[in-house]
Order: sequence, then structure tokens, then C-alpha cells
Amino acid sequence: MEIKKALLKDYTSLRVGGEVDMVTVTTLSELVEVVMLAKKEEKKIYILGGGTNTYFGEDLDNLLVIKIYIKGISFEENKDDVFVTAYAGEEWDDLVRFSVDKGLWGLENLSLIPGTVGSSPVQNIGAYGVELKDVFVSLSALDMTTLNVVEISKEGCDFEYRDSLFKKEYGRYSILSVRIKLSKKSSPVLSYKPLDSLLTQENLTASIVRDLVIATRIAKLPDWKIYPNAGSFFKNPIVTTVEAEGLRASYPDMPQITHQKGFKIPAAWLIERVADMKGVRIKDLGTWPNQPLVVINYGSSSADDVDRFTEEIRSKILLETGIALEQEVNRIG
Repeated sequence: MEIKKALLKDYTSLRVGGEVDMVTVTTLSELVEVVMLAKKEEKKIYILGGGTNTYFGEDLDNLLVIKIYIKGISFEENKDDVFVTAYAGEEWDDLVRFSVDKGLWGLENLSLIPGTVGSSPVQNIGAYGVELKDVFVSLSALDMTTLNVVEISKEGCDFEYRDSLFKKEYGRYSILSVRIKLSKKSSPVLSYKPLDSLLTQENLTASIVRDLVIATRIAKLPDWKIYPNAGSFFKNPIVTTVEAEGLRASYPDMPQITHQKGFKIPAAWLIERVADMKGVRIKDLGTWPNQPLVVINYGSSSADDVDRFTEEIRSKILLETGIALEQEVNRIG
């Protein structure tokens, strides 16, 4: 275990970030040792997963980035369900693939989401009508304020749409492992397009659903290894019933998805139809032509460049609709 200097743009899918002190840990004892050292040196800690939902500034002298490579996946079965424990350093899609290959249901809609298992609860990752919380049981984490390992239940994680305890209490916990419950019985969620095309499919398997999700994501979303990006940059905003009625009067064709707090509006639609910024490029930043929620770094953009570009999108939508888009991607430093 050694602390080294690293360029964070080499560790983030958006390719944005300055030089920082970084250390890789492979055991709990190493993690505790590094946290104690950071406390002694009065440095802030950032636990970096796959770097697919984060970008960094340039002034990072007071930051210590920890990469966790604690790995392992185990299964416990009963009659109908399988409890899966996966450690933080595992790639999320490896867990999905492994589970689907075993004929288990629950993760297939979350196929090809980049990042690690350890980062998945932070965002309460979700896609095509399924969120992590739907299969989540509990997790193990190091409380970096007390250096105790704690077990946190689903209720304790305070999951919301792309939100959780771990964003609300940023910097307190380092997730070690995640425990989920998957089903041996067929239980597809096909409410979102194009998965609804499988509603009449005979002998449907989780593998068939996974294959369609993967094909759809590949067709719609750019490969961050070729076109640096951090996935969906903004959350889909949620508006009240009254606000939704007003928006329908101005935008009759605006999609509105029923939500427990009102209606969810697709941010991609707002970027395309209200801000008129689908496929628009300004210098080295642009929105992806097939999915304007994705911001592409075509060159050597800085965090400030990203902020300015995305603020232009936000301000246009706020001015026209009164909707304030909330950023999904984390900005550190």
C-alpha cells in the first residue's frame, strides 16, 4: 500500500480532474490505516469507485482519493430466492452478468451500468423501471468517523431517486459490501420501452431481457472509452400536479410520468425541446446526438468548462419552464 500522485482525468470516464494523492486498498485493515493517516494529516477523503459518475477540479491538495479493490461474490439459496453478497471492488455489470447466467431475476434491467458495486448504493442506481433499492437488503460499511464497521439496512440507507444516505452524509461511510435478494422465479419488469416488446415473449428469461437492455444502451449511449462522458448528467425533475398542469398548457406534447410526488419529466426532452441543445457542441463539450442527457468531453475540458456548459442548459430550461434541473454527476473540488 503506497500513496502516489495520480491524474484524476485518467481515472474518470469524463476525463476531467487534476493531480491528487491516491492510494489503492485491498483489505479492511489497509482501509482503516489509510483513513487514520488522512485524519492525522487533516486531509479530506474521497472513495473512488469506477469514476463513471464523478469529475474533479484542479485544486486537490487537501484531498486523498482511495480506490477500493476488495473483491468477492457469494450466494446463499433458499427455496425461491438467492441472497447475494458482493464486495465493493467488483464491477457492477460483472455482478449482473454472473447473476443472470445463474438464471436469477432482479438485476437484468440494470445491465451495462458502469461503475463498481460499492458505488451502486450511493446513487441508488436505476434503469428501465428498476432501482437498486428494489433488490437491496443491507450493506456493510466502514464508518470513517468512528472506524467501526457497521451494517446498514435498506431502511437505514434512506434511498430516494438517485439519492441515499451516502450522498446526504457525504464522506462518512466507505461501503465494503452489498447484500441483495434475487429471485429464482420469473419476475420481469417490462414497463419501459423497448422492454415492453417482450411482454408477449414465450419462455422469457432474464438473459433475454439483459440482451435487449445491453443492445438498447449501446445504440443510445456513447462508449465512454471512445467518447468521454459520465452518463446521464441530470436527474429527471419531479414536479407537482399543479406545476404539471401549467406545463401541459405550454407544452402539450411534454411527456409526464406519474410519480408518487407528482409527475416526472424526462430531462432529455427538456434539453432537446426547451433548451434546443441536443447534439450541440461548444468548443470541447457537447451533448450526445442520440441522448442529450449525456455530456461529451471531446478534448481537454476542465471542471469549470463542464460547469459553464451545463449551466447554459440549466438556465435555458429554468427561464422557459421554471424547472431547475438537478445535477446527477458528482463534482468534487
